[in-house]
Amino acid sequence: MELLKSINNKEIFMEVLHLSIEFLIGNINDQQALRFSHKFGFQNPDDFLLATRTISKYYKQCCSDGGDTDISEKLSYLSPELRPLVPLVLAARLDAVELALGRSEYLKNHVKFVMSFSWDTRLILGDSSFRSNIRQVATINLHCQSNSNREVIYFEMDLKKLCAMIEVLEKSLKSD
Repeated sequence: MELLKSINNKEIFMEVLHLSIEFLIGNINDQQALRFSHKFGFQNPDDFLLATRTISKYYKQCCSDGGDTDISEKLSYLSPELRPLVPLVLAARLDAVELALGRSEYLKNHVKFVMSFSWDTRLILGDSSFRSNIRQVATINLHCQSNSNREVIYFEMDLKKLCAMIEVLEKSLKSD
């Protein structure tokens, strides 16, 4: 953690804190964090990654403990001028952190969570059973995640079933 002691620029330190939150909520991975180390002018990318992970763990602990964690104990190696910035950045990004931590707790229950979806349509001009069997088919691709497992669920439906599904989804949004 000697790396964080050497930071004396508030703007760079704020960016490192925000990067730690991005790491915590899953917007960046290890490789991207290593690339950012050079952007901020740090010599050893592995030390920078360790510092980012340490701050992320601190933020995670703050959110799980309800904010009872004392900053002077956990991040005592920071300079007194920079120490107040740590809770300030967490307060600014608290909604995103709580949402990401809530999502990860939800995923721990082995429930599939739809991260995104895509769709396309096809016009089928015939098949092996009947040459003039013309129909339109929509293909839906659900990109799901459960714990660290990602999978794609594909299914096809005709226009009538697609309209029924859209109606159910619209009703579920209105009931919230």
